[in-house]
Amino acid sequence: MRIVQVSPFFAPHAGGVESHVRALAAAFARRGHEVTVVTSRYDASLPLEESREGYRVLRSRTLGVVYNTPIDVGTGRLLARVDADVIHLHYPPPLSAFFAVRGLADRRTPVCLTYHCDLYLPGPAGRLLTGAYHRFFLPPTFRRVDRFIVHTSSYGRTSAGLRGRSLEIVPSSVDLDRFRPGDDGHEIRARLALEGRKVLAFTGRLVPHKGVDSLLRALVELPQEVALVVVGRGPTLPNLLSTARRLGVEDRVRFCPNVSDEELPRYLRAADLFVFPSQNRLEGFGLAVAEAMAAGLPVVIADLPGVREVIEPGVEGLLVEPLLPKDIAEKVRTLLDDPERRARMAIAARLRAERRYGVETVADQLLSVYRGLLEAG
Repeated sequence: MRIVQVSPFFAPHAGGVESHVRALAAAFARRGHEVTVVTSRYDASLPLEESREGYRVLRSRTLGVVYNTPIDVGTGRLLARVDADVIHLHYPPPLSAFFAVRGLADRRTPVCLTYHCDLYLPGPAGRLLTGAYHRFFLPPTFRRVDRFIVHTSSYGRTSAGLRGRSLEIVPSSVDLDRFRPGDDGHEIRARLALEGRKVLAFTGRLVPHKGVDSLLRALVELPQEVALVVVGRGPTLPNLLSTARRLGVEDRVRFCPNVSDEELPRYLRAADLFVFPSQNRLEGFGLAVAEAMAAGLPVVIADLPGVREVIEPGVEGLLVEPLLPKDIAEKVRTLLDDPERRARMAIAARLRAERRYGVETVADQLLSVYRGLLEAG
């Protein structure tokens, strides 16, 4: 099968969508499918074309990036030149899917779209742009889509953008060989001077909706022996450093913005507990949660549509009220004070990751969607 994935950003850009697309492209290629990833050339230093892990990456002409959205006007023309049996769009950021379907006007190639989360742009200008997009750009995009995919049923049911649509439920995916339990976190603890501490971990882009500021405030409520490791980079890092100093927890937080993909699993294995306090609907699944579970960590996560469905509450972890540091602290303390329960949750977390979120399992589900599209067409 000739499979084309259209992703607004792609490696070396870091993010959950990028990781998801990259893992699936490699999995499809390993099974002998011809895979092409079409993406933006958001950085002019990136090559227009390259090969990775058995698949091809094509980057389209891009005018710039506004509100973390590539203006990749060349996507449609590029896509029009690529032979495909099925085209899989990833949304948001929003414009890539729109430019893609413009290049498909004269083609009957079946199209599916994974709706990773609702579109949200902050501030008055953001609301104006979002309204304009929903009015002028989204309808023609969605009219060309044959199948809509969401990662969880709870997110799909509560999304205004998907109201009334038939949805396929396919979760995001984790490399179970890379993210696995192990005892090699001791070196990371020593490197970060965290021996003898109870360690919380957060991984992800440092942007406002991730809620890391609430996690810092929760740390104030926890005993001095509890430390936090924040793995990730992003625009809120300077503010988070200032917040940690202002709250008096600077010596208990380790910000690690330069952790490589190869080292990330070791940082997870250095922790006792993973905390993911996202704050709004920009978080449609929380791939970082599934990665932590695969690494054998119990989790404390935000009680939000989509995110809450990644676990069975009370089995692999606990849910917390978003934006409430005291509730985060209370749930974290509950698990840190009960090592036996934490150990049971760690085992359950790995098992759930194996059963639901492994790359091969998710690839099987998507290939089934693709075959259904081809049979229907």
